[in-house]
Amino acid sequence: MNGLDKTQTKQWFARLELGFDYSKDRTIMSHRKHFGPVRVQKMLWPEKTGVCHAIIVHPPAGIAGGDHLTFNMNAGQTAHALVTTPGAGKWYKTNGKTAYQHIQIEVQDQAIFEWLPQETMLFDGAVAETTTTVSLSEHASFIGWDMLVIGRQARQESFVTGQYRSQFKLQREQQLLVADTLYFTGQDRFLTSYLGMNGHAVMGSLWAVPPKKYRSSIQLEQHLELIRELIMRMNMPVSLTILNDVITARFLGSNVRDCHDAFAGIRARLRQYWFELEEAYPRIWKT
Repeated sequence: MNGLDKTQTKQWFARLELGFDYSKDRTIMSHRKHFGPVRVQKMLWPEKTGVCHAIIVHPPAGIAGGDHLTFNMNAGQTAHALVTTPGAGKWYKTNGKTAYQHIQIEVQDQAIFEWLPQETMLFDGAVAETTTTVSLSEHASFIGWDMLVIGRQARQESFVTGQYRSQFKLQREQQLLVADTLYFTGQDRFLTSYLGMNGHAVMGSLWAVPPKKYRSSIQLEQHLELIRELIMRMNMPVSLTILNDVITARFLGSNVRDCHDAFAGIRARLRQYWFELEEAYPRIWKT
């Protein structure tokens, strides 16, 4: 690139649409449309129940100032889709322009959607804005997470300049279940305060919505206690709670692999309790 930073070169505008439907004893990708440098690498069916595992690939590997990425994903009735990424995403240092990412997930009745991206790294100087909206039908289920690493840890990088804004909404039949907003700037007090990051570099959030038959407060509390025992044995800095009928987990620490392991463990347990499925980790995580 002749020594030029990506922020000084061409901006990327990318959009990906994915649709999943259940057909002939397995979930298939019935719709795929893309614009710009974003693709689905492949679909896999490693589980006997026909769950479709899809891997999203963004060749630039990161988002720079002025870039716009949009993902629209839909799971049709009775479909079960799992979508992940092959590696860490990156918010690059920008030239002052904001980088955007918009994620829209819709899950129809009796469908299950698992949104399991790998972590996102926030470079010093990044100006980033991301929104995620998950819309569920009455009998839909969802497990998803977001993991953020502030600064490049290998360089002991701090977030000195820039800003980050994130908004997550989870709703069922137009009723809001969870709304989560995060905003901070370079050298923000939030990054060092005991009421914020407390000097840690990794934060993560997990949200899980069970099938309707498991949404009673008694059942959710029982499942939460079993997960709490797991987290205590793993000795992970994770807090657990129930919001409406959504199980939520929060991680705050300094090692993103700990966050990944903790969330993967929670997901594995919930898959067993709610769907009678094995953990079935995406193969890409092992490469």
